[in-house]
This record gives sequence, C-alpha cells and structure tokens, in this order.
Amino acid sequence: MTRLTVQSGDFLQGEGEYRNGSLTLKTARSPSPGEKIAVSRILDMKVANQEYSRNLGSAIGWGMAGALVAGPIGLIAGIWLGGKDEEVTFLATFKDGRKLCAVTDGKTWSKIDGNWRRAGQVQPSSKSVP
Repeated sequence: MTRLTVQSGDFLQGEGEYRNGSLTLKTARSPSPGEKIAVSRILDMKVANQEYSRNLGSAIGWGMAGALVAGPIGLIAGIWLGGKDEEVTFLATFKDGRKLCAVTDGKTWSKIDGNWRRAGQVQPSSKSVP
C-alpha cells in the first residue's frame, strides 16, 4: 500500500492510496473508506511537476553507515547518495470524465504509471508506411 495526497479535482482533498492496481480516493458519496478505482479506468495521465529534495537526517544516517563500512570514502558516498526524496505531482483524467491532481513519492508514481501502461492505456502511435 502506498499513499498519495489529493490536491484538487473531482475527489475530496486529503489522503488516498494505491494498492494492487487500484486507487482508493474519497468522494462526496463515499468519504470513508473511499471509492476504489482501477488504474485501467484512467484515460490520460501525465506528470505536472517532479521535485527532488534532500532529507538531512537521512543523509547523515547513510553517511554514518557508509563510514562504518568503508571509512571516509563511505561517509562521503553515504551523504551524497542518501537522503534523496522525490515528489511527483500528476494529473489524471478518468474515462468517466472525472479529473484528479495528486502528489505522491517517486516510487509510488512509478508503480501507478507502470501499471497504467501495462493495462494498455498507452498505445504506441502507428504510422502507415506508403
């Protein structure tokens, strides 16, 4: 189960989740636990914004772990590679016309997007060759 935050659209603002190929989003008719919607019911989806940030506490933790394993080089590598967070804002339009703007972490976005693409929603453009 992975979390997302609904920012705007035809769903109630607040927490939602993605699990097993379905989004669970709160609606006026189903505020708790929410409406379960398969990603195959998404007509179009795209990234609106993608940001990377650093979590200082996590970077220091990775640096300490790296120092224990590989000394000073491990410390630098741990600080450099650790503590990176990715936040993705995406827009989705459902086949029934409803829209969604939500924010989630990079891993969750990859799962949602990958499942949507596997569901056959994105068709490669076919150009006929004369």
